[in-house]
Amino acid sequence: MPDRRTVESAVALSSRAPSLHNSQPWRWILGADALTLYTDNDRILPATDPSGRQMVLSCGAALDHVQRALATERWCAVIERIPHSPDQQCLAALHFRRVDEVSDVDVRLAAAIPGRRTERLPMDSPPQWQQTVGFLQELVEEADVHLDEISEHERPALAGMSRQLSGERRSDPAYQSELRWWTGHAAYPDGLPAEALPDPRWTVATEREFPAGRAASDTVGIEEDRAAILLLSTTTDSRLDWLRCGEALSAVLLACTYCGLATCPVTHLTESAATRTSLASLAGGDGVPQVLIRVGMRTPTRSGPTTPRRPLSEVLFRERPGDARS
Repeated sequence: MPDRRTVESAVALSSRAPSLHNSQPWRWILGADALTLYTDNDRILPATDPSGRQMVLSCGAALDHVQRALATERWCAVIERIPHSPDQQCLAALHFRRVDEVSDVDVRLAAAIPGRRTERLPMDSPPQWQQTVGFLQELVEEADVHLDEISEHERPALAGMSRQLSGERRSDPAYQSELRWWTGHAAYPDGLPAEALPDPRWTVATEREFPAGRAASDTVGIEEDRAAILLLSTTTDSRLDWLRCGEALSAVLLACTYCGLATCPVTHLTESAATRTSLASLAGGDGVPQVLIRVGMRTPTRSGPTTPRRPLSEVLFRERPGDARS
């Protein structure tokens, strides 16, 4: 096993993973011979994510983050995903072995973790995109996830779906109450502060409709979003699929960050059965849509705000004698 300080450092980095409204719904248990990942069901958003699908996706992203971080310390994680456990919140058990070499991909992706941000403002189109897409395809295939690009002529349909869904949700009091609870505050180590939400003048048509924020473009160079839009899909729609798609999402976001690109996961269009069906049709495949990703360039280059994270003491715990083994 890695020593405690190494595990703490890796888990702290994994907490930089994206999650629905920055809810950070993960919990890690450090035992004598394993590091185990659980969902934190107290942090599910029932009006937005009643099945817990996005909660598991978020945990999958944290799982990929922690693997990359530990790999740079020459620890290879042997992962049992969705293990047989009396605790239904258990998602993965990580056992470790020492390795002599670290892959260039692990080094690059781990290095990108601290610098990744979610960019909700309009973006410019990404340069050398076809070469980048090929690399991203290879990454997601490792997790048995499909990656498709939404073509330019399909964007109006995507924006129309987003507007229709946003209109329906304006009259959903449970959804609106949950959205207000998690967004616009700066006093908590979770949720989305106003600085991370777009000023109404700079909203993107395909994005979730958030309360008005204070993030605004400091240039008039980008008034229309020209980011590439990717769709991650799975063959089926099980908890294992959700977890693996979260890992693939992490790999895509970190690879783009390393390449100097800005990213934004877009999940609201996969929260409705009707829009998921429409997304599958747009992509021209028979997979199950899980998450969209906008990828582009900020103009001018800006790092954006760092959203707060929960302290390590709230996400990492040591296994106590007598605890059920996963």
